[in-house]
Amino acid sequence: MGRNTMLASALSLAIGVSGGSAFAAPPTTTTAPTAHATEARSAHASLRLEVSRAKAWVGQSLPITLRAYFRGAEGITLEGTPQLTSSGVFTSDLAREPHQSTEIIGGEPVLVATWTGTMTPSSPAPLEITAELPVRLRYRDPAPQVEMGDPFGGADPFGDMANNPFDTSMLDRFFHQSMRQSLGRAHDEAVTLRASTGSIDVRALPTVDQPASFSGAIGHFDVSASVSSTHAHVSEPVTLRIAVSGDGDLDRVDLAGVATSDVWKAYPPKSTVEPAAKGKRARKIFEQVVVPVHNGDLSIPSVAFAAFDPDSNRYVTRETAPLSVAVDGATIAIEPPLPVASSAPAVADVGVTPPVVDEAPIMPPHVQPTKIALWLSPIALLVAAIALLSRLRRKRVERSLRRTMRSAASKGYVVPFYHAAHELIETRLSQRWGVSREHVNPPEIRERLGADGDALARVLVADQALRFGRAQVEATNLVPLCTSIERSLGGAS
Repeated sequence: MGRNTMLASALSLAIGVSGGSAFAAPPTTTTAPTAHATEARSAHASLRLEVSRAKAWVGQSLPITLRAYFRGAEGITLEGTPQLTSSGVFTSDLAREPHQSTEIIGGEPVLVATWTGTMTPSSPAPLEITAELPVRLRYRDPAPQVEMGDPFGGADPFGDMANNPFDTSMLDRFFHQSMRQSLGRAHDEAVTLRASTGSIDVRALPTVDQPASFSGAIGHFDVSASVSSTHAHVSEPVTLRIAVSGDGDLDRVDLAGVATSDVWKAYPPKSTVEPAAKGKRARKIFEQVVVPVHNGDLSIPSVAFAAFDPDSNRYVTRETAPLSVAVDGATIAIEPPLPVASSAPAVADVGVTPPVVDEAPIMPPHVQPTKIALWLSPIALLVAAIALLSRLRRKRVERSLRRTMRSAASKGYVVPFYHAAHELIETRLSQRWGVSREHVNPPEIRERLGADGDALARVLVADQALRFGRAQVEATNLVPLCTSIERSLGGAS
């Protein structure tokens, strides 16, 4: 099968497979044909959309299943992948290639194409989900029920051949009449299949008892922590690894990690996602570098992770266990220099001030300026190369965020748009201003940029509200907002 096409041969092969699971009842036909379609086409294809819950929370990841049923078709071409056309929701993990199977429905084999994925509502309101799938079908009308009778009208089929043995017109008429009776008229038409669900009650997350560490994760999660080594030296980096696994949307999982203290110097954590494997759930891994500042049996404190449990309708906080690291070594104390005994005779105090001696230190012969320059040249080149690579990496990240923001704006995807815009604003302005991303906030933006930074500040506020389910944002103004963001960032200084 090609990228978007189920060939007729593959279809025939799938239908020709015997057996298959029996379906209790035929699926409800929700076919919406194009303007030139006929009523007969609704019997050849239909679409069904299944959502796991009738009630959901803003930001909750819901599994969905789309099944397209094809009956009696000689060829099927998928003109695209299924799309959810409802506003206030976005999909993820929806496979481009469907899983194909054959089911026996109403005593006849039916080809079933199945897509699975997840959807996430972005605003609290009653929500009806509608899906569309454009396809092209090739099929034939049922063969006409014609009584065969005597196709020769009582005449002797070989009578004329006695006079003209090369006259085959009678046999030709017999052959074409038989073919017309066995095959109906062929059709090749475009169809848009549609299916919808009943109303889903989408509610905003409660703000009462919401933990400070809550980042918007909804579902059931487990959290664990480990260190790269339980033994280290003073000033030697140690990597803290925190794994969060669960059945919710991992994109909404975030951790601040361990804070800097008088024991540890901590750096911002970085995260990666490990997809689900056989028998294992998907995980999000946070790795944070921490550096001990003195020796002893030091403890890395626990890290709290909060999520909303959609079954019990309450927030649940889990903590990692504290981890011990034995740190040896000590900071070298610099002692004051000892006084140097002088061999010169003591000068009597006769009111004469002794001459001031220039005691500038003499550089050891093995540490001369020329040698220092030679030693530092490779280091300077390495630092310059690292700075260049860092700048190129940042440029790539900005281009990726810009593409994501533009694509989400054009498609009306609210949550991905604001997430990408937020990341782009923080990345660009932190580099421009020479500050950490934590210092790129709405008050700072308005103070530095004035009216030019109003759109940027509003994006940060809206994205934070979306993460916590406290906002309802329309998708109609995303494109002009995207243009305004790019204009403001272009003039940011």
